[in-house]
Amino acid sequence: MTRPVKIALAITAAVVLCVIATCGVALALRDWVPGLAGCEDATRSPKTAVFTEKARIEQLYPQLRPIQSVHWQEHDARARSCPEIGPMDYEMNGFAVITASIATGLAAGNTSPAPAPAPDIPADLRPFAPPSPHWQPIGAGLLLDAPSATVYFTHLSS
Repeated sequence: MTRPVKIALAITAAVVLCVIATCGVALALRDWVPGLAGCEDATRSPKTAVFTEKARIEQLYPQLRPIQSVHWQEHDARARSCPEIGPMDYEMNGFAVITASIATGLAAGNTSPAPAPAPDIPADLRPFAPPSPHWQPIGAGLLLDAPSATVYFTHLSS
């Protein structure tokens, strides 16, 4: 081998080693970099615990008052990115058990005779779903299962 070929091979080997070392350092620091860049913690859960606070749901949906019991959860409406593209939207899903008289009134006011398709219920809320529900839309994104007087709601907020 000639001297220029040996120099070219040495430079190529040095570059390859530098690239491998840079990749190794990047992999080692990948969990720290989003925090250093001002991004939110990637280990943070994208959803909240299940809440039973009636007041907030009664404010959002006054037509359901008085609510007997409620179970709801909030979660990110889309996957997080870093850097953030814009403000995060949040989706609230839950079940509200209302009085039988309110449920009867809402069902009577329903103009859509067709049943609604089953909603995509988050796993943490499934234990609070009524058994074998027959959902009917009652407006404002609400679904009513009249026999159990249970309303499923979905609310999107920023």
